[in-house]
Amino acid sequence: VSIKTGLLLFCYCPMHLKFLQTSLPLTLTALVLSAGLPFSTAIFNPCGSVAQAARTSGIDGSNGSSGANGETGRNGRDTTVEATEQPVELDISGASGGSGSSGENGERANCDNHNRPDTHVEAADGGDGGSGGNGGSGGNGGNVTVYYQNRDYLRNVYVNAAGGEGGQGGYSGNGSQGCNCSEYNWSVTTCPDGNCTTNNFSCTDGDDGDDGSHGSRGASGQTGKARLVDQSIAQGDRLQADNPKVESAIASLSTTPISLSRNLWEIRTGAQALFANDSVIDDEYEAYTGRVEKQVQFVWEATRPQSAASGEVEIALNEQGEFQVTSLSDLWIDGELSESENLLTYRIKSTLLESEAAQLSLGRRDGQGQQLKLNVIDNAGTSDLVGTSFHVRYQVSEGDGNAFRGNRDSRFITRYEADIPSELISQNYNLFTLALGQLPIDSQYVRAGNQAKMEITVTRTYAGNTATKVLRWDGEL
Repeated sequence: VSIKTGLLLFCYCPMHLKFLQTSLPLTLTALVLSAGLPFSTAIFNPCGSVAQAARTSGIDGSNGSSGANGETGRNGRDTTVEATEQPVELDISGASGGSGSSGENGERANCDNHNRPDTHVEAADGGDGGSGGNGGSGGNGGNVTVYYQNRDYLRNVYVNAAGGEGGQGGYSGNGSQGCNCSEYNWSVTTCPDGNCTTNNFSCTDGDDGDDGSHGSRGASGQTGKARLVDQSIAQGDRLQADNPKVESAIASLSTTPISLSRNLWEIRTGAQALFANDSVIDDEYEAYTGRVEKQVQFVWEATRPQSAASGEVEIALNEQGEFQVTSLSDLWIDGELSESENLLTYRIKSTLLESEAAQLSLGRRDGQGQQLKLNVIDNAGTSDLVGTSFHVRYQVSEGDGNAFRGNRDSRFITRYEADIPSELISQNYNLFTLALGQLPIDSQYVRAGNQAKMEITVTRTYAGNTATKVLRWDGEL
């Protein structure tokens, strides 16, 4: 019997040949399935002989190398022009991505005649083809800033800000052909100590190599955008540079003014209708609406000494030209802003560490049913400054709430999850009491004896900053 699996197995039993012919398929199937083995690894030898691994005849072909990816296309240049009565042509398109190179073909196997060995033989396999390289992404189109005195002059400007096309993926390499057997079946007779035994052996053809996969086409580049500047608003030939934000150590903030400036823009649509026919430009554009320049000084009035304050803050004018202070560390600051002409004064009234805001713990759990309550304690004593909200997830052990109570080690099922309404939260300075029994939870899940889990997510807010703390309780009600 010869089976092509991961191993080639052979057994020759003249005395039991009739038995094997009738019972081998059923016996083999039963043994393979009962052992949980696939046919590729099952070993079955009803005659008690040793299974022999097949020998490779020849040398397998090498796999082909994969192709290189194509290069990314060059981005179009950003440019600035003035719209006048004279036509202007701008080609600021992105370049196409490079093509991926093709994968190499797999090498042919080195075939060899097996000369009837005393073992099973597998002919050599062909090599797999390499995959094609991916095409490179196309370059992005450049952006254009256009100054104008007469809006109609924009029609004299032709812009090609198209993104470059993605590069073609490389072709796959072909797998090569495996070797064929020169002879498929033969017998070998051996006579140790005068007792001769004849064994049958076989050869199986080698597998052909697999073809590689084609490379994918590269992504196209993005179309460039326009910024339009009405010179009557700009109050000058060209816009001045921005300085919209500064980072500073908190301990170094002083009354010495810091200069901030920002050009303001409004996002609009319809750019393609503003420029010359057949222009290629993103339809969304930005229109200049003005400029903000401010001087900012700081006055420290918080109880925490400024010299002990660590970390940095970002001082900025946002896209609307509004003043903002953002902490870049775990020290949060809050203050009052006043303005006199172009001088902003920010008085820092209080500070808070993020770790202090999240310094919370669970207190007592009281009652069952509608009287179920849970306390949360602010251990840092900051609740007079910090906003606090709560979210609850309430779970009960599977089976609890029914006439038959399930195993206490069973899984827990969520019976309620939502934000806790403010009217169910009472606060006594730094002690919060949550009236969980007043939530719309089915009464059978909050009665005495139930195994419950409560996850309370506490959100703390202060001066535009947010911290969360998750508190967990589990036990028997």
